[in-house]
Amino acid sequence: MEEIHRQRIKRLQHNMAEQGVDVFLILTGEDYFYFTGDVRRQPRAIILRDGEPVLLTFASEVEEAREATGLSEIIPYRGLHEMMQAIMALFKSLEVEKPKVAIEMEFATPAFLLDRFKMANPQVEVVDAKALVSPLRRVKSAEEVALIRKAAELADLGIQRAREVIRPGISELDVATEVEYTLKKNGADRLGFPMFVNSGRRSLWLHGTATRKLIETGDLILVDIGPVYQGYNADICRTFSVGEPSKEARRLYSLYREMQKVALETARPGIALHKVEAQIEEVLEESGYQDYYLRGFIHGVGLSFEETPFPTIFPEDVLMPLEAGMTLAVGHPTLSVPGIGGVRMEDTVHLTEEGIEVLTSAPREEVIVI
Repeated sequence: MEEIHRQRIKRLQHNMAEQGVDVFLILTGEDYFYFTGDVRRQPRAIILRDGEPVLLTFASEVEEAREATGLSEIIPYRGLHEMMQAIMALFKSLEVEKPKVAIEMEFATPAFLLDRFKMANPQVEVVDAKALVSPLRRVKSAEEVALIRKAAELADLGIQRAREVIRPGISELDVATEVEYTLKKNGADRLGFPMFVNSGRRSLWLHGTATRKLIETGDLILVDIGPVYQGYNADICRTFSVGEPSKEARRLYSLYREMQKVALETARPGIALHKVEAQIEEVLEESGYQDYYLRGFIHGVGLSFEETPFPTIFPEDVLMPLEAGMTLAVGHPTLSVPGIGGVRMEDTVHLTEEGIEVLTSAPREEVIVI
């Protein structure tokens, strides 16, 4: 195991001791990678308050996991029942009457797995691992920022490729396929989320995927891409127009650009997210478009394409002071006006003591006209 992972585990164990947590049961790929450096399709690891981590892997993967992590304590299993038995046996060995077990309760832990774990282990107290892990992951090391910077370069390349292939008559799905192929050929592991290519009326959508819809002259198109490089995500969105956009669409885009500018100028270490949102709200109220905006302009980005701070899912995050070392996506929601369309620009940034370093650099001053 590399020293960086040992240090992360030490910091985690310090948090566990402070919060009275006996065991951290890892079930998500992001945390498994963060603490072990290993990538596995069904990651399972146990970190005790003291000592070395214990991995649980399919019996056929033991040697590979040992080579990848350098850990000696690996428990093989051949099915869910065996895995649960191994976990229960480990809990009994702790000789703690009611062990407090932290589990990630965000998006990636399947509800059925959490329910079965609780059924199989009624003697344990289950708590959310967010308070343990979030303080570690939300501030990035220089090495992590370098990987996110590389992912951001790939994001820029993706926008460039989208610009090259978008034309009347091509499907959204074909645009996404061309972009994803280019990104993977240039070093991307994968995409952090299915790429958005939302054209025409679908530009009003906050989320979406590429469909078989054919792009038409006059369409506004939102292209949102999340390349992953060596485990780390970047996030970018740009607005395209096939043919000259209407004056109203240009005006709407200029408003969004002003919203992002205000966010980038306001976000500083020590400033809580709700204060950034308040400044954006002022711009919107002056424009009269406040009813066409979904709140949540900023979210964290790193091993997950959406992570803490993430106020649209965790409202308490609006109170979180920003910290130097955070990497953020700025420009998350769509400004959607029926009859005009939806516009958006999103960039990945690094928050430093001096302010914001914007990592993505694809053109953003105007709607990209095809």
